[in-house]
Amino acid sequence: MAEGVSDEPFLRTLITRQLEGLLLAKAPGPVDVQPCEVSPVRITAAGVAKAARELALDCHLLFLHSDEKERAKADDLAAELREWAQGSKAAEPVVLVPVRMTESWMLADRKAITTAVGGADLTAYPYKQPGDVEKAHNSPDHPAYAKRVWQAIAGKGHGGALDDSMELLAQHIDLDLLGQLPSYQRWLADTEHALKLKGFL
Repeated sequence: MAEGVSDEPFLRTLITRQLEGLLLAKAPGPVDVQPCEVSPVRITAAGVAKAARELALDCHLLFLHSDEKERAKADDLAAELREWAQGSKAAEPVVLVPVRMTESWMLADRKAITTAVGGADLTAYPYKQPGDVEKAHNSPDHPAYAKRVWQAIAGKGHGGALDDSMELLAQHIDLDLLGQLPSYQRWLADTEHALKLKGFL
């Protein structure tokens, strides 16, 4: 369950890749990872709890994405789902919150951007190290504000070619490089814990 439609192509592919990587490296036996499905219900929408419970009956892990400013909604929903699912086989909820916003993770790998985003203009790329994308640039007017940088590179608007680019970016982005980011490390640890609870690790 994502916060916005623009987050979906990138996160859907990234989650599947990362699950495959984790399970290949740490599972005691082979595990078939199905493609990540995205709910049409946004995490900020009315009725999200009902939609989340329905989804939780059909999968093993349920990722709840939000930008940092909406983190409380994802945390509260995860707590509600855990209480509702006690003793059942429903999915384990995992909160996924990049520092600031999803664009922070999308911008971490300059080489992958060049590969995935046709015509990307990186002349104003402001980050010297991958970890710089998570440092304090929380003003929309700041030149290193993640959404502003991403729009300068890939263009404004969503859908069509840009969605394809975000999915392609998730296919090429260096997972070890993302693993240097504190918010990604936290998500990885929470995902690994959820996989253990479900008996996959």
